[in-house]
Amino acid sequence: MILFYLKETIRIFRKSSFATIVTITITTIAVSLMTISLFLVFSTKTLSDQIKRSIEVNVYLEDSLNQADIQTIESSIKQISAVQSVQFISKDDAVKKFLAETGEDFRKVIDQNPLPNSLVVKFQPQSLDEINIEQFTDQFKKINGVTDVVYDYKTVLRILNFLRSFKYVIYMLSVILILLSIYLVYSNNKIQMYGNRNLYLTMKLVGAVEKTMKIPVIINGLFIGLISSVFTLLIFHGVLILLTKIYYNIKFIMYLEFMDILIPVIGVLLGFIGSFISSFKLSNLLHEK
Repeated sequence: MILFYLKETIRIFRKSSFATIVTITITTIAVSLMTISLFLVFSTKTLSDQIKRSIEVNVYLEDSLNQADIQTIESSIKQISAVQSVQFISKDDAVKKFLAETGEDFRKVIDQNPLPNSLVVKFQPQSLDEINIEQFTDQFKKINGVTDVVYDYKTVLRILNFLRSFKYVIYMLSVILILLSIYLVYSNNKIQMYGNRNLYLTMKLVGAVEKTMKIPVIINGLFIGLISSVFTLLIFHGVLILLTKIYYNIKFIMYLEFMDILIPVIGVLLGFIGSFISSFKLSNLLHEK
């Protein structure tokens, strides 16, 4: 019986390969957008705070400053209410950090250490956005003894602002695509059932149970949902690897397990709903005269 189910499922796939590919593509997009929507609902603030906590502004100092001057600059920065922490990085510590991040030892080429002393500033997450971080950096640049202020998280902050601004558009698109993917699974199965009407009627005449004939239809939908989930997971992990490469000190690991469970559940659920609804058409087909 299991072999029959699998053969019937494969036959449905083969008989409508183009329609199945289109359905899988739409379902993959739907799963992706629905995952993003649920992620935004439950995790936007947590992710935003985590990313903002990881943002570091590097305040580079003049080499001529003594320890007392450095402490004065550090104290003036700490007095800003939005600042969470200030960490002093000496020239020697900067070399160690450079080696750890790049694996290249410039000391083989030059004798002197060109890296300056610096302060690494982190902010309270609720106080940070794309606009005021520019204001803070400008404020740091005006402090005597500061040579430069550098940070590289403009893109991250813009993405956060974009998600905050367009999350309702994403919600609407995800709902539309979810309904479309369910409809495509339903339509694909319906076309197959009516295309093989004589086969199903013959099976009914020889005593096949109606529920038995519905199972391959439902399995077909589950397979579509499962394949879409695999493609979505590949896309998700690809984007995750890319973001981690670009922003190496932002940790996304906490979301891996959550997404690895959520994505297959959504995909299989969409495939099941579409195929389950279409299975009712089989009942109508068998009782038509």
